[in-house]
Amino acid sequence: MAEVVQYHLEQMVGELEDLERRKLFSKPELKSIVKKRTKFEYGLRRRRVSRADFLRYIEYEINVDALRRKRKHRTAAKDAGGKRTLSDYSIGRRIVSIFERGLTRHPDDVALWLQYIAFVRSSDHSEDGEASTRALSKIYAAAITKHPYEARLWIMAAAHELDASSNGAAARLLLQRALRVSPKDRALWTEYFRLELLLAEKIKARRRVLGIDGQAGEEDEGEDEGEEEESGDGGEKRKRKEENEDAAGLISLPALDEEKEFDQRVEDQAMAKYAAVQAAELSAEQRAALATPGNAYLQGAVAVIVFEQAIKAIPGDWEFRREFASVLARFPDTQAVRQRVLDSIAADFAGSAQARSFLCVAHLAAVSASSPQLVDALREAVGNYGRALRDADTPEMWAEYVRFLAQWRDVSAGEAGEASLRAYFAALLKRAAAQVAEDGAARLSEAVALELADGGLLAEATQRFPASEALWCKRLRAAIAAGDSVERLCEAQALPAAAHARGVWDLWLAWAERSGMAPARVQAKYLAAFARTAQLTSEHAGLKAHLQIRFVDWAWALPASATLHDISHTGEEEEDEEDEEDEGVPCGSAAAGPNVEAFRRACQSVQRHAFPTPGFYRRCLELEPDARHKTTLHEFACRVNESDTRPWLAYLQFLVDERRLDSAAAVFWRASKALPTDDAREAFDALYQELLRKK
Repeated sequence: MAEVVQYHLEQMVGELEDLERRKLFSKPELKSIVKKRTKFEYGLRRRRVSRADFLRYIEYEINVDALRRKRKHRTAAKDAGGKRTLSDYSIGRRIVSIFERGLTRHPDDVALWLQYIAFVRSSDHSEDGEASTRALSKIYAAAITKHPYEARLWIMAAAHELDASSNGAAARLLLQRALRVSPKDRALWTEYFRLELLLAEKIKARRRVLGIDGQAGEEDEGEDEGEEEESGDGGEKRKRKEENEDAAGLISLPALDEEKEFDQRVEDQAMAKYAAVQAAELSAEQRAALATPGNAYLQGAVAVIVFEQAIKAIPGDWEFRREFASVLARFPDTQAVRQRVLDSIAADFAGSAQARSFLCVAHLAAVSASSPQLVDALREAVGNYGRALRDADTPEMWAEYVRFLAQWRDVSAGEAGEASLRAYFAALLKRAAAQVAEDGAARLSEAVALELADGGLLAEATQRFPASEALWCKRLRAAIAAGDSVERLCEAQALPAAAHARGVWDLWLAWAERSGMAPARVQAKYLAAFARTAQLTSEHAGLKAHLQIRFVDWAWALPASATLHDISHTGEEEEDEEDEEDEGVPCGSAAAGPNVEAFRRACQSVQRHAFPTPGFYRRCLELEPDARHKTTLHEFACRVNESDTRPWLAYLQFLVDERRLDSAAAVFWRASKALPTDDAREAFDALYQELLRKK
């Protein structure tokens, strides 16, 4: 171990001397760097080394290099010649070496591969100061070999070939090989589709620059013939040299075992068909068509083939096809390809309300928000929805239509000059509400009621969907905004049907707190809430804790003159008596300060009439000002779940802060007895010792 560490340290000598010679680091700083690196190197020689150990070393080296760059920039004017020296790229090389060592230990860690690639792409660690395309190609090849099913690596490698090497053929080949390995991967298909569109768009742009858009192609053919007639060994040598230079930076990916499952006969048949097409006699008109911008490739024929193969591989997902339409929206002159995508959605997903809704508004993607054609396009969309509703008069289709109207009404509300458009969609929404009300059984859904926010529809919807929290909240907010009393609505309908709904409880209790009720009566409402939610399962423990915390926060904020009572039950007679006693002290009065007495009464009420949660005790401990009462609360908090170390540690922290070390030792002994396993006790002991060391 020591020999290997010493070897790595010796490799730093030249770099350290250069840093000292250029006065970028002082001798004490260099000694500190060596000491830190030695510690990291010994850490990497352990038997078990995690990814985090390598990343900590890399992070340190990146910080050192950032400091070096900053100091070099500060002294750049004094640096004679400004030439690059060893220290300018040695740290980057070391980081690359650490990454490679880490990947040797953890080759299956995809995140580490991605971090390595990101560093090499963004760093300047080569001697000539340029990012190494060849190094990246090798990294991509190694990463894909280790993780052939990771679509991100294939896509990044293809993007590297296209951007860094300008090699569209290599990028296409990589994505084709990726699809052989993972034919069901959506991201690979959409990226392959985008690549073909991008390559076609580049050819179109090149033709526009050369000014050959409208020509029949004779000049292109003449140029090709002239190139073929270029004679001599010089031309051949130049050609071979260019091919070798192009291939130097390509990703040389070996054959993968996963590709053996691909049927080679399919590829052979495709190549045979291609050869037959090449050998066929083409007429002059066909040749002219291929030489002009109207040829099939430039019109997206290859992209259509990719799309058809994609939907064969993934046939039943309309959202997958919508992704292709989203890709097409970024490319001009792709109407034919886009229509093919939309036709496939219409043919295969006629029964999907979401798919039909997408088709109704698909044409809006080509219209900008500031375009004069927007109004006509929106009217066309409304007409499309009308036809779709006549074909499929279902709650799902109505929900899509109403959602579309509400969305554009809200968008229009943000535009100063769109008052007429806003009124248009508001009128359509009003008409839609009337149409849904005509046949609510066939058209009403939760989504429709939420979007329309019609009083009658909301009442009917809450009866049909009584467990919907969103519907009850919408209905209660509407009633509160209208100034109506929601007490009977909540207690008789909403809470029995949706006792699990946190939003309903918040609206109900907030209304009770602000309605002018006496504090004791609001207290009774809270206790009734505890009783009702006690029947819920453990998955609603967060709601129970929320109500308990809300109760003590409300009591803490009461006026100083307000008092709470020890209520043993929540009968109407007792509430009436309390109302008489507390008449003149409404809940809504402004609080002059925290009401500690009411807060403590609230804590006692929760302990007596509910099952206190750990969150409730944490909140009480945050508010309680007295140390004696805090001790009692800590004791109760530890009893909720004695195997949970967090309340015990909080109790110990409190006792240590209070200098009550004997009591802390007794509590630690009790906690150790309560913990179920030896491992838990050892971990708890380590945390307690660390707590004592901090003091």
